[in-house]
Amino acid sequence: MRRYTLRPTRRRRQREWRGLLLLVGLLVYLLWQSLPHPIPPAYRAEGGLELYFAPQQGPAAKRRLIELLDSAQQQVEVAVLELEDLEIGQALLQAAQRGVRVRIFSESDYRRELRESLGIPSQSRARCETLRRIEVCYDTRDNALMHHKFVLIDQKGVWTGSTNLTWNAFERNDENSLWLPVEGLVMAYRAEFEALFSGQESGLGRPAHFQVGSTQGTVYFSPAGGTQGREAILQVLEGARQEVFVAAYVLTDERVVEALVRAHRRGAAVRVVIDGRNLVNSRTEPLRRAGIEVRQDGNPYTMHHKVMVVDNTWVITGSYNFTNSGFRRNNENLLVLNSPELAQRYRQEVERIWRSGKPL
Repeated sequence: MRRYTLRPTRRRRQREWRGLLLLVGLLVYLLWQSLPHPIPPAYRAEGGLELYFAPQQGPAAKRRLIELLDSAQQQVEVAVLELEDLEIGQALLQAAQRGVRVRIFSESDYRRELRESLGIPSQSRARCETLRRIEVCYDTRDNALMHHKFVLIDQKGVWTGSTNLTWNAFERNDENSLWLPVEGLVMAYRAEFEALFSGQESGLGRPAHFQVGSTQGTVYFSPAGGTQGREAILQVLEGARQEVFVAAYVLTDERVVEALVRAHRRGAAVRVVIDGRNLVNSRTEPLRRAGIEVRQDGNPYTMHHKVMVVDNTWVITGSYNFTNSGFRRNNENLLVLNSPELAQRYRQEVERIWRSGKPL
């Protein structure tokens, strides 16, 4: 009996190839979807200034910071309240392993989280320690916080803003981060860091003026220079004629509140949005009695900005909360920036938070 071998027809082979190609295409698409795609900063200006708002650009901000850490060749200084993010911790460890001198100054209340981000169990209670080639010192004061959030990369620039180095800060909170590639500004921040790292609890407090592109600014350091920083805020508010937009994690400084009321009475449109968890402690009643609308933010996590935008020209930002502790006790950096372009971006961010907020 003759046997016949069944062979696939040309049409059948074509169907099989089409199915295989579709499967390969699907796998390629899924792989592409899983890869990190670049998210541009909210604003990139002449001179190399970069601005990121979290959570919208939070992942991009973290990737950019890691990229900067990876580019370090000589030294990195980190002054931050909280360091918990494992990817940033890994980037710091890799920099130290390359021979870069890495130093961190942090708040002792967050020692355990910092050590865990570097893969080290929490044991030591010393003020300073070396963790896998990284030099770390802590602020151990009981009545104040080491509240900075800045990173210095060689002589290249300063990374600063409201953002702690945590997953929540980049992924959930409302935050802002600035990259300021100004060598003179690096020197000013580094002098403040050196003072803190060596045990000068109040820092140097020396203000520094700088320019990047068309943006002019001054940085103030608390508590040694906190009074100067506070006066700079009040001076900007006293000059307000058109509008003042405020996004504040907390607002308790009586003189700042009074300046906002005076701006409102001069005819400026004043809007204030405050993190919901801090409404009870913030001075909202004087604002509301004066006719200023105050809103609670709509973020279920944290609205962590410390931002004022005045007359579409001035931006006030940094780690500095608008509180007495912000200028009297805590280690803080405050940026007062003159830039209509930057003010426009910050204004849009405050408006976004305002629209999603709840009137009181």
